[in-house]
Amino acid sequence: MYSLLCEAQAFPVPIFRWYKFVDGTMRKQAVTLDDRVKQVSGTLIIKEARVEDSGKYLCVVNNSVGGESVETVLTVTAPLAANIEPTTQTVDFGRPAVFTCNFEGNPIKMISWLKDGKSLSHEDSVLRIESVKKEDKGMYQCFIRNDQENAQASAELKLGGRFEPPQIRQAFKEETLQPGPSVFLKCIALGNPTPEITWELDGKKLSNSDRLQVGQYVTVNGDVVSHLNISSIHTNDGGLYKCIASSKVGSVEHAAKLNVFGLPFIRPMEKKAIVAGETLIVTCPVAGYPIETIVWERDGRVLPINRKQKVFPNGTLIIENVERLSDQATYTCVARNAQGYSARGTLEVQVMVLPSIAPFSFGDTAVNAGKIVQQNCLVMDGDEPLEIRWILNGVAASNSTGISVFRLGSRTSILTIESVRSYHTGNYTCTATNSA
Repeated sequence: MYSLLCEAQAFPVPIFRWYKFVDGTMRKQAVTLDDRVKQVSGTLIIKEARVEDSGKYLCVVNNSVGGESVETVLTVTAPLAANIEPTTQTVDFGRPAVFTCNFEGNPIKMISWLKDGKSLSHEDSVLRIESVKKEDKGMYQCFIRNDQENAQASAELKLGGRFEPPQIRQAFKEETLQPGPSVFLKCIALGNPTPEITWELDGKKLSNSDRLQVGQYVTVNGDVVSHLNISSIHTNDGGLYKCIASSKVGSVEHAAKLNVFGLPFIRPMEKKAIVAGETLIVTCPVAGYPIETIVWERDGRVLPINRKQKVFPNGTLIIENVERLSDQATYTCVARNAQGYSARGTLEVQVMVLPSIAPFSFGDTAVNAGKIVQQNCLVMDGDEPLEIRWILNGVAASNSTGISVFRLGSRTSILTIESVRSYHTGNYTCTATNSA
């Protein structure tokens, strides 16, 4: 039993009336009195309270001289419980999948989802996967929480249909040859669904050109046969060739070197952008044969010059935990043969910094209805331009009634609620993104 007190002293004796606000609005309705809900003088008594009795109440006191009113909030707690529908579903690749977390209890402060024990950063009761992939299969959990307890439910997503990840049945081997003749490389792959085969040279995708032709066909047995034809091969065509067979259910690759006699040559290297804290791995795209040494330099100094850097005889450079201050630079690869002939190629490395946001809080105390609330989101670090967004319970906050978002400069976003209402309750998240 819950009792809502409304004490008043007046003469003539006042009349007490109780109202309840309609959820999320300022509209109020008179409380209906019955066997369960009674009013004794100014006190409203609710027997066998239900979750739907929760809300904001208004007591209005009047006599012939005047009137007063007072608001109070009633929260009826109920044990939390959750279940996910469906508990198991089997979905074909590329098709959508939907899990719905049904819950009961009060109050509920947070909904969260996990997949195979890892957070999905999703706070809505409905989890939708637009196009199911291999990595989407597994166990999903929905958690609901308040300050006192939590409840969870689980469901499983299985992959439907018969499928086989790609396999390479036949591939080319390493070759060493003189310039001039045409070269024919072939890869045969199988899988369900039928895989597609692409080709790379030193990590760069190949396409048809004057001397290079890529083609593929499917045999009656379902094998995919792909060939790479190079007419009148040049020294500069040498390098690490790779065929990659891929489909919705996975990928597999095969690589082998094609060595063409001739002087050292280094193909142009595109600018490399990497996020601070990650590991840079790059292999110098060297042609020519034989090659005696491949080294990397920076500012005229041969690497490695610190413990973060590693250089391998095949021309691979690794820099761990890259930082803008120490690692953003132009690197030079130098390839030499035994006769002293050399080739040089440069690589520009750009280190990008992820955004970081200063912690913020609305405080622990509840905010009274009608008050103004303002919160700043300050992006302390990260490359510009920055996109800053506010999210309320998984939805863009700017779409909510009574909320405005203002951008102050390039690194600050201000969220303002002019007049707080119950539908403004929830979890506010500020996100900042950039090209990193």
